[in-house]
Amino acid sequence: MKPSHKACLAAVILLAAASIYGDGDSAAPPDHTVAPRVPFKVHLAKINIAFDNERNKYNQVKIYFENDASHTIIAPGDDMQVDKNGKATVYRELPNITYLLSDFEAKTINQVCRTFVATLEDFEEILRTQNWGRALYLDSFFPRFLRGFHVMMCAAKDSPETLPKTALVREDDYDVSLNSPKSDARVNMWQTDKDRIMKLRISTQELILQTKKWQKDELMNAKRNPELAYSAEFDRAFTSFVRNYCGYVP
Repeated sequence: MKPSHKACLAAVILLAAASIYGDGDSAAPPDHTVAPRVPFKVHLAKINIAFDNERNKYNQVKIYFENDASHTIIAPGDDMQVDKNGKATVYRELPNITYLLSDFEAKTINQVCRTFVATLEDFEEILRTQNWGRALYLDSFFPRFLRGFHVMMCAAKDSPETLPKTALVREDDYDVSLNSPKSDARVNMWQTDKDRIMKLRISTQELILQTKKWQKDELMNAKRNPELAYSAEFDRAFTSFVRNYCGYVP
């Protein structure tokens, strides 16, 4: 499939602006000193992963949205909405069709994607303005979310192959901390790894584009077909973003 016109245009614009970061030979070396954290409003949904010790695998995720006392549980089988008083509404799934993306799962994933897109747009601005203090602050939350998103999709479709395993953020690569040295090392890697910032901006813009398209074509589509609730373009964009963000690519 040929890349979209918007994606190609974004790549051309960013490649034309590559001189901002130097050509790696003649430009003076930039200052890679890690900046202090700069707090700002992070839009991400909170995704908690539950581990099943008996089956030795992740079996569900709990999803919390800002200013909402209720939470949602997405699992390989039945899903659940739990209100602020602890009352649960169960959304049953027949054992032979747990691989389908139910309407409840599509609605929930769409809500998560809204917070994802908003954060990706913030991140692209952070990269464009080289606001490393904000980058460090966001990194306290973003890798955990990316890992949670991966597991959420696998739980929703009851398959560990729903998203590529190469797009799963490794637990050892982040801390849930506002002062993690792993964040320092990651942001420093972006600054010192030739062309990393440019590649991150391109993959961020492509992921924004493909997420919105997936939302429109599948997740928010009243006539959606659960058998086809899938986007190879989103999968590729998500994988590219995670691998560039975490430095899993050369």
